[in-house]
Amino acid sequence: MTTSIEQEILKLEAERCAAMLSRDEAAMGRLFHEDMIFTHSSGLAENRSSFISGITSGKHDYKRIEQTKERVRLYGDTALVSGQAAIDIDVEGAPRKLNLCYLAAWTRTDAGWKFVAWQSAAMPA
Repeated sequence: MTTSIEQEILKLEAERCAAMLSRDEAAMGRLFHEDMIFTHSSGLAENRSSFISGITSGKHDYKRIEQTKERVRLYGDTALVSGQAAIDIDVEGAPRKLNLCYLAAWTRTDAGWKFVAWQSAAMPA
């Protein structure tokens, strides 16, 4: 059975993806924790500022993010979301199709849940 917190986290995940797709800097700023670290499947790790800047500048131009097999696990003020993602993205103008497994982390703060980390790897062929 899905709890209301798990439903809230999945809703926030959908909002995060929508903000990335639409290059919504304000929404990303609201959702992303100050200490966020985003580790791409390439191994490149970015902090909150460089990640948001990469999206708003078009360096990382997300075209489609489809998350499946999402599972939320709660540990106190931490929520971990694991799953698979199919992502279409232009990286510095070069189109890429990514099929990933991922782990996203959210933490509960006084201002609500904040996205604090992403780690992904390519799915086996």
